[in-house]
Amino acid sequence: MYIGKLALVTGVTQKAIRHYENLGLIPAPERKGKYRFYKQLDIQLIKMIKRAQTVGFSLSEIAALAEVKAQEKRFPLEIAQQLFKDKHLQILQKKAELERIEEDLLDLEQELTEMYDVEKIHG
Repeated sequence: MYIGKLALVTGVTQKAIRHYENLGLIPAPERKGKYRFYKQLDIQLIKMIKRAQTVGFSLSEIAALAEVKAQEKRFPLEIAQQLFKDKHLQILQKKAELERIEEDLLDLEQELTEMYDVEKIHG
């Protein structure tokens, strides 16, 4: 399939697809004349890239895995698993921080409510 169809199927722009190629995230496609020709595997790779970004991975983190894969001729599963653990820890830390912020917000709301309720009474 050509780049326009790949963009349509995956929901990313043609510019993003070319960027992924330049970063080594997807293999350089076959050329048919001046046109790039993509395979089913490219659809799967792009969808995985999008999912990885959705859960917080940067393109440079994804590219680092792709680079190791290219050098070692195999997917670096151990490295990927460590990255997943690290990302999960970051998510847990962000979640804890958001819970602290939520607590502070509720406390502030309570304090303001009490303060202004007292003013109404003692006005």
